[in-house]
Amino acid sequence: MSGNLKKKSVLSAFIDATSDAGGIVAAICLLCTALMITYEAFMRYFFNAPTVWVKELSVYFCIAIGFLCAAYALKLNEHFSVTLIVEKLRSDHRRILEIVTTVMGIFYSLVFVYKGAAMALFSYQIGDISSGLMEVPLWIPGLLVPIGGILLTLQFINKLIQIIAR
Repeated sequence: MSGNLKKKSVLSAFIDATSDAGGIVAAICLLCTALMITYEAFMRYFFNAPTVWVKELSVYFCIAIGFLCAAYALKLNEHFSVTLIVEKLRSDHRRILEIVTTVMGIFYSLVFVYKGAAMALFSYQIGDISSGLMEVPLWIPGLLVPIGGILLTLQFINKLIQIIAR
């Protein structure tokens, strides 16, 4: 039995590490976005030389921030939740509700994975590119949806394991 528990803790550590990696990449994207926008403002107002790439690239970075940090936020229990009714439940009922909502979160995240992968594949197949001057193949930022969905699914699974183990 202890070998099985050890495997679960290794799995949990792996899932947490993937969530941490997503959070780190999202934080780096946030920093880069702030620097890009600062650069754009500086160039536009002091040199009257706006860039052609900052707006488009900052949108892609904001998409990355949103999808890559979701699992990290779930890991830290810093996601949006309404606890008004939950706090009034008995602990055994609260646990059942947590299990149900976590399973729902797994299914919701799997929809992100499936639909996001289908969207990215479709963009790749038709050669879809952005309308901006950078002409970014849209399957590249589109991959952020299934990647974020995978990270979120894994973290929901980790959370479910922790709830059940209590």
